[in-house]
Amino acid sequence: MTPPDPRPDLTRRLAKLSELGGLPPVGVRNDEWLSMLQEETRQSLSIEGYFATDAQLKAVLGGRRSGPEILNYFRAAQGLYDLALQHWREGEVVVNLAVIRHIHSELFRELDERRGLFRSGGIQISGAKVRPPEHDAERYMRAWLELLPLILTRFTALEALSRLHVLFEAVHPFPDGNGRAGRILLNYLAVSLGWPPIIIKGTEASDRERYYAALEAGDKGFQGGFPAPNRAALERALGEGDFGPMQELLADGVLPQLEVLLAAAAETRSPLQPLRELAKEYGVQEATLRQWVTRGQLVAVKRGRRLYSHPLLRLRD
Repeated sequence: MTPPDPRPDLTRRLAKLSELGGLPPVGVRNDEWLSMLQEETRQSLSIEGYFATDAQLKAVLGGRRSGPEILNYFRAAQGLYDLALQHWREGEVVVNLAVIRHIHSELFRELDERRGLFRSGGIQISGAKVRPPEHDAERYMRAWLELLPLILTRFTALEALSRLHVLFEAVHPFPDGNGRAGRILLNYLAVSLGWPPIIIKGTEASDRERYYAALEAGDKGFQGGFPAPNRAALERALGEGDFGPMQELLADGVLPQLEVLLAAAAETRSPLQPLRELAKEYGVQEATLRQWVTRGQLVAVKRGRRLYSHPLLRLRD
């Protein structure tokens, strides 16, 4: 039996994106992807304590300012998501230890000679109730990989991504950079499934607290001690977690990107229209279209002070 859809608003938008051709190519010449990658880089690094304004971020990416953490994250995300997009086009999800190591290696290019190597000793996560396993990080990641196809089969994409991300962060397989690596891995999987990147916010303290609370709710089965590094034991521990908070956070983190891509896809057919003009085509008041937007029945994007939409962006239950 197919699991109930935890976020039908997300599902309708994903279906509409597929109807309009799916994800566009990744590239710095694609304004939508460029904006998404920049915002993800800024937000994800903020969670780790690397704060940058939009201007500072663009200065680093433009070569006018030094910022290896920013540059490495942006380039790693760009390259990995392009690879994931090719897998999505082939209808496959390809993840292995080499991919996971490569993510970490790219994040620490020219920063750490141990880049891409799993840790061999213990590690603590500041403020977290879960304590990652002291040894066997590689064995735990092999078990994570064994669980991957089962979780993707048994759960909706939103539920699966929530579980896989929580488990990765609970294992914390690298000496440093597990948050960054885990979020790029999360989005590598998301793009492989036909999703745009999920931007988990981190610039505000309340955003970070929400993320940490969602991780803590999901890793309840690991807070009393880590099970053996095998698929069955990890699966049982995952079963004790509450993944509702993480699912809500991920859904909220992907919806804005979906709406931007939907608007861009519709605009390749014909220009977007202000709601006032579109309302005339439908024979209704502009206020009615605004209600459709509020109810999730119409996708609209703000440009300047006005909302714009398109007849192709009408969503139906």
